[in-house]
Amino acid sequence: MKKTLLLQTALVAAAGLFVADVASAQVKAEPLAATVGGYFNQFYKVQDRDKDTAVDQRPDAFSSDAEIWFNIRGVLDNGTVIGGRVELEAASYGDQIDERYLFVERADIGRVELGSTDRVTGKMLYFAPNSLPGHGTTVHSEYSATPNAPLMWFANANHDKEGINVYTASNRYFGSKAGKGLQLGFSYVPDGCEDFDANPSTATTTAGMCGNSKFGSSVNAGQVSAQYAAAANYLETFGQVDAALYAGYNSVNREATTASTATASGAGKGRVDGWQLGTTLTYNVGDGSSVALGGGYTKEDLSKADGATLERDRKAWTVGLRYLTNGAAPGSIGIGVEFYRRSDSNTLNGAAAGGAANTGDQDLDYYHLGLTYQVAAGVLAFAGVGVSDLDQPGNIGSGTGSDSKQTFGVVGLGLTF
Repeated sequence: MKKTLLLQTALVAAAGLFVADVASAQVKAEPLAATVGGYFNQFYKVQDRDKDTAVDQRPDAFSSDAEIWFNIRGVLDNGTVIGGRVELEAASYGDQIDERYLFVERADIGRVELGSTDRVTGKMLYFAPNSLPGHGTTVHSEYSATPNAPLMWFANANHDKEGINVYTASNRYFGSKAGKGLQLGFSYVPDGCEDFDANPSTATTTAGMCGNSKFGSSVNAGQVSAQYAAAANYLETFGQVDAALYAGYNSVNREATTASTATASGAGKGRVDGWQLGTTLTYNVGDGSSVALGGGYTKEDLSKADGATLERDRKAWTVGLRYLTNGAAPGSIGIGVEFYRRSDSNTLNGAAAGGAANTGDQDLDYYHLGLTYQVAAGVLAFAGVGVSDLDQPGNIGSGTGSDSKQTFGVVGLGLTF
C-alpha cells in the first residue's frame, strides 16, 4: 500500500492517513453518501548506485505515486457510523484496486474493519517522524534501492489481504490522533489472499490469489496465513510535549510449497512471530513550530522449518528527528533526518538450494535528509538526499552476493485532496 502524504501533523505516522474514514458519532441519521479523495506525488529522482553483480540501472527518472479514494459513509438512527472505502491505483500496478473494506464504528465502543486493508500493526505504529515523502520507516519506498514496503513494518504482515481489524474506542477514534489515552487493536487474516484468479475454473497455489474455491489454498509457496496481530498505543500531553507510545505483536503461518512439504522439513514451513516497540515525542515550542523525535525496535522471525538449520530472523531499529516551523499551515517549512539499521541472520540462499549455508548476516543501513515546504493546503513541495547500503554475503563456495550501495536525490510535489 502506498501512503506518502499527510506528513505535517505534530505526531506523524502512517495511521494518520485514514482521517477520511473517521468521524465523531452523530445523533442525527445521515444517508449513505460517497466522496472522492486521494493523493498525487510527482517527482524527479537521481541515483549513483554500485552493485557487485551485472545489473544496469539508469541514473535518473521521472516517477509518480497516486491513488484515488472512494469513501462511503452514513449514520444510523442510533449514532452508529457505517461505511466503506475503495482505493484505486492511479497507475498500472499488480493490484489495480489497492484496498477495499467496510467499517462500522461507535464513539463509545470502537471500530471494526472488514475486507482488504492494512493490519493494525501498520495503522497504529509510531516510530521516527517521516521527513521525506516517498520513503522512510513508515511509508513506501519510491526512489530508494531498498525494498518497497515501509522498513519498520513486519515483513510477514499480510497488509491489504482479506481480514478483520477491531479497535477499542478509548476516548478517540483510530486515525484522528486528537484524543488521549490507550487504544487497542486486533487483526485476524485466515489466508494471505487479496485478489481472485483471472481464470475462475482453475485452482491456484499462487501466493496472494484466492483461488476458484474462494477459500484459498493452504500450500501457496511462501504465503503467510492464519495471522493474529495485536497493537496498542497510548497518547498523552505533558505540558508542551505530546507523547505517543506503541507496541505491536504479529504471528503468522508460512505455508509450505506443496502438500508433501507440509509434513516434512522444508523452507517456508512453520509459524513465525515478531514484536516491536516505538515512540514519537513532539515538543511544541509555542510559536507554532515543533520538534519531533522518535524511533523504535523490531525483532521478527522471517522463516522457519521443522529443523533449526533453515531458521532466519530480523532485528532492526530506527531513529529520526524533524523540525516544523508551523505545522500544516501554508508556508510551513520542515527539515528532518532519519536513520534505519537492519540485520537478517542465516539467509536461506544456500541451504534452501541444498548447498552450503550463507556466510553471514544480511545488513542494511539507510539514512536520509528531507526538506518540505507547505505551498498551500493540500500542496506540499519536497526534496531530499539519502543513502542505502545493503551488505548481503554470497553462499560459501559460490561467490554470489548482492551487495549494493545507492546514493539518491529527489525533488517533487505532492497533492492531497
